[in-house]
Amino acid sequence: MKNILFIGLLLFTLSACSDFLKEYSQDLSKVETISDLDELLLGSAYLPASKYNYNVLVSTDDPYNLFIHLMSDEVEQNGKTNSGVMIHSAETMFGYYTWQRQVGYDSEGTSTRAEDGCWNQTYKYINAVNIILDELNNVSTKTPQEETDKIRVEGEAYFLRAAYYFTLVNLYAEPYAPLTAATTPGVPLKLTSYIEDKTYVRNSVSEIYAQILKDLEKAKECLAQTEKVSIYQADLTATYFLMSRVYLYMQDYKNARSYAQQVLDRNNALANLTTFQGEGNFLTSESPEVIFSMGGHLLSPMLLGSPYDYYGNLQSDSRPFYISKDLYETFDDNDLRKRHYITQEDGKYIFSKVSWGRDHWNEACSVSDNFLFRTSEAYLNLAEAAAFDNDEGTARQMIGLLQAKRYSTPPTIAESGNALIDLIREERQRELCLEGHRWYDLRRYTVCEKYPWSKTYRHTYTKFTTISYQTVPGETRIYELGLNDKAYTLTLPREVLDFQVNLGSNNRPEREPVEIIENNNN
Repeated sequence: MKNILFIGLLLFTLSACSDFLKEYSQDLSKVETISDLDELLLGSAYLPASKYNYNVLVSTDDPYNLFIHLMSDEVEQNGKTNSGVMIHSAETMFGYYTWQRQVGYDSEGTSTRAEDGCWNQTYKYINAVNIILDELNNVSTKTPQEETDKIRVEGEAYFLRAAYYFTLVNLYAEPYAPLTAATTPGVPLKLTSYIEDKTYVRNSVSEIYAQILKDLEKAKECLAQTEKVSIYQADLTATYFLMSRVYLYMQDYKNARSYAQQVLDRNNALANLTTFQGEGNFLTSESPEVIFSMGGHLLSPMLLGSPYDYYGNLQSDSRPFYISKDLYETFDDNDLRKRHYITQEDGKYIFSKVSWGRDHWNEACSVSDNFLFRTSEAYLNLAEAAAFDNDEGTARQMIGLLQAKRYSTPPTIAESGNALIDLIREERQRELCLEGHRWYDLRRYTVCEKYPWSKTYRHTYTKFTTISYQTVPGETRIYELGLNDKAYTLTLPREVLDFQVNLGSNNRPEREPVEIIENNNN
């Protein structure tokens, strides 16, 4: 191969042209060995471990998919104190939090923010993976270790492409329904590393899932020949884990339980909250539960906040959002997660999975709030799949094993049928709270063939106004997400549709408040 290769790390964005994937930035990379491609994988294909420091985001990209935490029933706005100093205040997230058709709208509806950040970032990472997979054919190896590394890099690359497409299809397409997935529009599928001057179309949801599974099969084949590097790089266990999750979303319960069991065969450890002595921060990279983590943890400092101001001084009520009362009330007093997952402060509920102090601005949390694989989810995946696969005994056993580590006195499990499914879903809501699962779960429950489920919930949004140089709460609006609401699917970003009209548009409806409350600040 050539000694120096020009590898364009193509950033997917839309500019004033008809090309869907437009190159606007190109880096020069010298790739001569598998070590070079390994560095490219780590630096350009994995999500960066973003950090937060005194309102300054330290990252190569904007926070990835941070909005996923705001659309479900897990959080509520701080309607008492304006948090405008925060990087991501309530106003910047208004469109997501209130389920607007155009998520870039502010509360006035007069200006918009970019809507294509997550879309662009995800396709950028996909293209970096495509480049790496292409270049692997041009890299020769000289030692057995280099050959093993080459196989590992290939496996990780396929794993990452599957993970990214799984994210895209679960944001911008309707949830996978077995009877209609073949005709439901998904997202554009691009597997090449070069620019294609063509009009793009949306592959079906079925086609996207088929590619995801194809990539995971390749990842499995490669990573079965290699050893784990760290929790921050994919391995065979992480691949089994993602396959279990994908099959669960597809309602292929036999495969979902098979791969969940293979995960637990390799690692069935659970942190024991009955013997945990600390306050918060039980979930770190040292936890025996953690299988894989990618990206940073910005939920706490950027949305649920730190109790410190810009100068590091202790202050209260500084967060743009809090944990919702609905989530808090799903935990009973016998549930140890009520203390170790969520903390009550000044009548509000805050995140206690991460401990915060004045000397911890750069630490936040050593695992992701978005791409985190834990053994507890494998137990839940296995329980759900077994229950739907007519093996309720295994389902109850898996839930019981998890509850034994989470409750002071584990409850007796006698549920069956729909009641057992409800219990599993409730345990999933509690156990995986604020880790990016809830929105996806609420979506997929609506299309569950055997026991469909949906709920109506509301988000209250308060606008702030300035009176006599004081910022005070103004008008309060209440927005509602209804049963089986079309808003569970995001509209394709307007920046994408501006130049790719053939992609069509999702049917996310316009969203108006169901109630408006005038706050008297005179």
